[in-house]
Amino acid sequence: MTDQSTDTKFKIMEAARSLFAAQGFEGTSIRDIASAAGVNVASVNYHFSSKDNLILEVLRQGYQECSNDFRRWYDESDRNLEETLLRFWRFFQERSSDLISHFKMMMSAQHSHKLLAEGTEDEFIGPPGGKVVCEALVKEVGGKIADEDLHWALKTLFSHVVHMSLMHSCCFKDNAVPFSTPADIEKGIRRLTKVVIQELKSKKN
Repeated sequence: MTDQSTDTKFKIMEAARSLFAAQGFEGTSIRDIASAAGVNVASVNYHFSSKDNLILEVLRQGYQECSNDFRRWYDESDRNLEETLLRFWRFFQERSSDLISHFKMMMSAQHSHKLLAEGTEDEFIGPPGGKVVCEALVKEVGGKIADEDLHWALKTLFSHVVHMSLMHSCCFKDNAVPFSTPADIEKGIRRLTKVVIQELKSKKN
């Protein structure tokens, strides 16, 4: 692919990312995307064939960037589970607009997790960075964890962090919601981490 072609594809994806988040999948046309990207409709069809393929590629790119970022960070030094989950929380806060946009896109168009995660280490795990969380869980608990328990722990921890990240970005910042400052949320993540570890360790005894 030439540099010009790569640049055109990037412009289309950036325009689509913004419009899908703002207007939803159904409310955004290929013509809207082409106009925002400054290209013709034929260019969008050439690179992506359809609007379905385009939103899938936008979501997949965000998933893969997140998955790769967590893996690089985790491998830099010896991380424990608490540090790992707090890293997720801070990562999502730093990129709160991207987190909100991707959730809006996922709500407006249904695509399977496997397609989004294709080619990443998280393909059969779940959320981006899920394999990192699983590794940290196993290390913290000390030994093998039953698959059902491991996936329960991953979903419990990850869904809490993502939920609190979304709520803080959308609702908590400008409202006096009790115990919802960033410091409160981090304290809650630490508490939940201890509860989950204790539960997993109790099942090994």
